[in-house]
Amino acid sequence: MTVPVTFDAHSDLPFRVVREREAGRRAVVASDFAPGMRAGGIGMRVASIYLDDPYVPERALHRALVVASELRADVAESDGVELATTADAVAAGAETDARTLVLGMEGAEPLGGDPRVLDAFYRLGLRVLTLTHSRRNALGEGVPLSGDRRGTPGGLSEAGVAVVERADELGIVVDLSHLNAPGVDDALATSDRPVIASHSNCRALWDHPRNLTDDQIRAIAATEGVVCLTAVGSFLGDSPDVETVCDHVEHAVDVAGVSHVGLGFDFYDYLTEYLSDPDRAHLEAIPPVDGLAGDEAVATLARALERRGFSDREIAGICRTNLQRVFERVLE
Repeated sequence: MTVPVTFDAHSDLPFRVVREREAGRRAVVASDFAPGMRAGGIGMRVASIYLDDPYVPERALHRALVVASELRADVAESDGVELATTADAVAAGAETDARTLVLGMEGAEPLGGDPRVLDAFYRLGLRVLTLTHSRRNALGEGVPLSGDRRGTPGGLSEAGVAVVERADELGIVVDLSHLNAPGVDDALATSDRPVIASHSNCRALWDHPRNLTDDQIRAIAATEGVVCLTAVGSFLGDSPDVETVCDHVEHAVDVAGVSHVGLGFDFYDYLTEYLSDPDRAHLEAIPPVDGLAGDEAVATLARALERRGFSDREIAGICRTNLQRVFERVLE
């Protein structure tokens, strides 16, 4: 088979880019990410602004603006890397040799609960909003990484509803990964656009609170959205490998239909050197996915799906065109 171009729905690469640029490096995406993306066939990727605890909440807006500015500068300095902000640019992303990034935000702390601030980030190129990370913010409740992993029962706040409505108006893709179950329900009831879960797996196969129930998967598909399966080992099983990821892909296809399944790998090996405990300890404790540990290995997943009986067209949809469809529609 010809390995299709892949659209990765979630990466925290700006976390590394800003720190390396603050240390004096330039063209970080070109040197640290583009070669692996090219080797694995990743043509497009959502590059999300993620803020660790020292910046939240007081310094969240300042830090997010710095990260967005540094990423845009780095893309401009990186040969063969582009930033897509329009439906046409996303559509063209798979047809070019460049690596195409879409700016996202993982956790809306920088907005301070004010949808007007979302307008400012839209002008900076933001096109994906993951409403929460693993903590509560002004919009809603995220699923915690540790402790009481099921969190508190509240859904979206009034500010959360207003931000989702404004994201729809602007043309920003709303991402439900990390959001707790009542928040998922509220976001689905609020948005009238296709939504995504950028990096979540199937609760029916592995009972982790970050994974989606079959009802949630169906509800996301009903918006004409896409559920993107991830390579985070703790969301897959005790000793996960490429076949485990395929199991989750197959289950999501069975539940939602092949047109509503994508991929969001959330590779994180390039983050750990910048983290302090307990965040580093949490990442280091996640079981690696045998055979799918980084960008270079992504092409192996398409080949594994072929062995499962998926057609070339179905594999292309899972790897890229399903997610591309959502972005083209919302960014219009």
